[in-house]
Amino acid sequence: MDMATLRARAPLFLAVFIDIFSFGLMYPLLVALFENGSIVAGYAPATRDTLLSLAFALFPIGMFFGASLLGDLSDALGRKKTLMICMAGLAGSYALMWLALEIGHLWLFFLGRLSSGQMAGTAPIAQASVVDAAPEDQRSAAMAQVVLVNTIGMVAGPAIGGVLGHWDFRLPLGVALVLCLLTLALLSRAHFAKDEARRALSLDWKQPFVLLARVKDRPAIIVPALSFFLFQFGFLIYYTFILIEMQRSYGFTTAELGLFSMVMGIGCAFSSAIGFKFVRARLGSDKPTALLGLALCGMFLIISGLPLPAWGQVAVGLLSTASNILAFITLLAAISSSVDASERGWALGIANAGVALSVFLAGLMTGLLVFLPADIFLIAGGVIVLAGILPGLKLAEPATGAEPAAELR
Repeated sequence: MDMATLRARAPLFLAVFIDIFSFGLMYPLLVALFENGSIVAGYAPATRDTLLSLAFALFPIGMFFGASLLGDLSDALGRKKTLMICMAGLAGSYALMWLALEIGHLWLFFLGRLSSGQMAGTAPIAQASVVDAAPEDQRSAAMAQVVLVNTIGMVAGPAIGGVLGHWDFRLPLGVALVLCLLTLALLSRAHFAKDEARRALSLDWKQPFVLLARVKDRPAIIVPALSFFLFQFGFLIYYTFILIEMQRSYGFTTAELGLFSMVMGIGCAFSSAIGFKFVRARLGSDKPTALLGLALCGMFLIISGLPLPAWGQVAVGLLSTASNILAFITLLAAISSSVDASERGWALGIANAGVALSVFLAGLMTGLLVFLPADIFLIAGGVIVLAGILPGLKLAEPATGAEPAAELR
């Protein structure tokens, strides 16, 4: 990517960074918050697990409705306007959660979690913008640019959230609020060429369900979307339960949970920047790269359920996320290639809605910790990821020599 293109996309990439940064910021905070002294004193263990499950679940409930809607909005209103809506909404959400901790009202914190999920839509919008500017056989490489920004946010978010939250849970929320406002200001002055409306806007309360129902009339999206959902569901079970396991079984502090998450983010960043290109070049196309990523990631998740020392879990976390990226990039590229340019934001919004559903289900499952150990869930996550290979075997390879899309300048 040349410098002119990089400068043009910088505000877009920054918005993506803030979105995943603020998401990763919360995971170590949530796990630690519900083991905090005041909450431990006020609630029984089973109630705390239920509240933790609710805290995890509210974000993806909002994300489920917001992701498909915002992806469709970006096709109708343009990418820039929708990104600005997301940033303003995220700023308000983190202000609400900061206020909740300041005045001690847990219900306000839950409301902030729900609204932040509704605004978590920058990733599919950015992915659609980048894919708009790439020929069909180069879409996975273009997608890797956005994923690399995602992974940098994944490294920074949990680390900052864990370290700052070790001193005060309000500090990382304040950092997220300031960054959202800064990004909103930069987006307001940015110019995205060819950021026109692609179709008319028509909204009602049933819109998210209408957008999902559209899948039945687009059969080409079903196979990559199913594989992507199984892959994300299994991995997010792992990501949710491994943090709980590291705190309860290995005694990790809030800061250590953040640093552990940062190591997983480093695995993503390395694979996005170097590993993916290397593997795809050796395998020659997207499909075998996706299948290899699913197989390796599923295997590492199953290993995490075995009795390992703390350093072994850290190593498995690094390897699981490095292999995760191989499937993540290629399956998203397959989803975007299954529709035409006018529906690309919708298609990637559907993928994000699948991620939301995965986070929701994984979060609800934490309520079962009263009955089952975390190890069972880690192994189950690996098995579900491996199940994603079955629809993955039916993936179509992208056509080569396709006419390049208009470049974003």
